[in-house]
Amino acid sequence: MNFSQGHYTASGHKQSLCEVQALIMRLLQRGANPSATDRNDWTPLHYAVEKKNKGVCLKLLEHEALPDARGRDGIMPFTLAYNATDDDIAAMLIKFMDNEKVRELYSSQERNAEFKLHDLLDKKMTKTVESVLNSMIDQNENGGQTVYYNILEADEQGRDPDHNSFESNSKSGLHKIAKIGNKNIVYNDVVRLLIRKKWKEFARFRFISNFLFYLSTLITMTFSAIVATKCSDPYVYDISALQIARIIFEVWTVLMAIYTLFSELNQFRKQRLEYLKDISNWVDLSSSILILILLPLRAYHRNEQWFVFSVAYLLWTIRIMKYASVFRYTGAYVRILWQILINDMFQFTMLFVFILLTFSGSLLLSLRGEGSLEQFSETSSFLSILFVGVRILIEAEKIIEYTELHTMSMIIMVAFLFTICVLLLNILIAQLSDTYQNVQQDAQRGLEVSLALIVSRVESNSLWFWKVHRKKYFTSCEIFDNIKDVLDKWECPPFNQLNKNIEDMWKSLDSQKMSLRNFGNRLSRQENILSQIKETLDKLDK
Repeated sequence: MNFSQGHYTASGHKQSLCEVQALIMRLLQRGANPSATDRNDWTPLHYAVEKKNKGVCLKLLEHEALPDARGRDGIMPFTLAYNATDDDIAAMLIKFMDNEKVRELYSSQERNAEFKLHDLLDKKMTKTVESVLNSMIDQNENGGQTVYYNILEADEQGRDPDHNSFESNSKSGLHKIAKIGNKNIVYNDVVRLLIRKKWKEFARFRFISNFLFYLSTLITMTFSAIVATKCSDPYVYDISALQIARIIFEVWTVLMAIYTLFSELNQFRKQRLEYLKDISNWVDLSSSILILILLPLRAYHRNEQWFVFSVAYLLWTIRIMKYASVFRYTGAYVRILWQILINDMFQFTMLFVFILLTFSGSLLLSLRGEGSLEQFSETSSFLSILFVGVRILIEAEKIIEYTELHTMSMIIMVAFLFTICVLLLNILIAQLSDTYQNVQQDAQRGLEVSLALIVSRVESNSLWFWKVHRKKYFTSCEIFDNIKDVLDKWECPPFNQLNKNIEDMWKSLDSQKMSLRNFGNRLSRQENILSQIKETLDKLDK
């Protein structure tokens, strides 16, 4: 079998896909070798991959064609799919390869790995990534399972932490997966088991320690702010117990601000431009800088210190959002809030601004025509009318007594009240409810992404230990009696009954996939029978 003579034209295939597959099936049924080679040692699978004929590739692999056969040029069928960024065929080839062979391709021994997980992630070949990760699990003879972590822990050259040339500064596969945030990849069993391992070994302790330091600073800052506002001059301290406590708390706050600033600068040194892409980094950096700016402002008795303190306190308080993953429940609710802010509120605000401008301009012109601009101070100018519209949205009620307006202006005001209070606010409520349900349904996957980010940050951004974490806690593999039981305990308790129902739905989908696979096999057998009938009819015609 040789595909090298076929070619494609602008009008379509030289032979239809069905005819090609039927021809391949007849040849395979007559005992043709699916791994036969030509003078270049290329197999039919090489040519099928080169032509991107997924159906033929599947038929050949089902008849035990060698997925890792190499030509004289050292090229495998997978190499062709990889170079062409053909995610479907590449994932299929990985599934039919031996697990150990896949690990060899993506691991570095004496030289760099032939393929790297980092490159697959950069190419966005997510199906292939999942297939590679699935090959990291081997079934043992005693019924247990061995999970290999080498590929996820390797540097950008495929070298794991035990390798002599391992680069500590290089991002691991887990780091890239966490940064991309693809929930399907993060929810892969191997990735979740590695996150669980690192979380229990070191990340949880470091993360909770940082959270407690942050929380203590928030308490001391709150106390200092309350006491300082009662002082005529906050720069003056007396010997009372309250003032002594204030100065101790303020010193602690300043020290933690300095620590936070150095920590953020250390992250910026490592991540460079990537550091600026994370909003939480901006909040951490700006809050610590503003706290330190308070010192010279207070020393020079500047009244601006209160405004700076106000913004610094606001930003420092907002930082609690990134610590929400300490508890699974709060983590899900923060994700809901974030989705509402960046999606729902933005869309709603754009629509409201359009309606507000329409209302404000119409009412302004109507009042001018009626000579009623000065009737109410709230509607004496365009800006004041805009503010009235915003207040109506927030308070959901009338701001001025519109029954005292003339007919035209009253109609405009009533129409605006109806649009805002009845239509827009109810649309917003329905939209927020839908977002809440959608985030709840995917809560566990979202929390796994959050934990992956936490582990990645703890592992790479520590001021002192960031170089040794990956080597100190590296384990090439783990053995489990039952991976499913381990992951079920890792998820417990379930977020709510709805999430439990979602889990059942995923299991049902897996069952449906199995049924479809069986159905496909039956169709394949029917196809064989039809091919044989066609051959018999052709002979009878002759």
